[in-house]
Amino acid sequence: MELGHGSYEATVNTLAQAVKGRRYIAGDKFTAADIYLGSQIGWGLQCGTLEKRPEFVDYWHGLKGRPANKRAEAFTEKVGAQQAWADN
Repeated sequence: MELGHGSYEATVNTLAQAVKGRRYIAGDKFTAADIYLGSQIGWGLQCGTLEKRPEFVDYWHGLKGRPANKRAEAFTEKVGAQQAWADN
């Protein structure tokens, strides 16, 4: 299937090569590019719209394992639990 400037398959292959073996997409430090790209890859993996290639899974798990992400997830869970309790 052709979309835009190339096929979906070519785009996914290019993305897989871009993240393969890399902790962060734009160099040695976490950047806004990782927030954007990571959220797209994570959403795609979770919803089944992106195939679970090792390159994507490794990149996503690396981002999810960051201390700041763990704190954000804990906060979200806490607020969600408080909201659920308040709604009852």
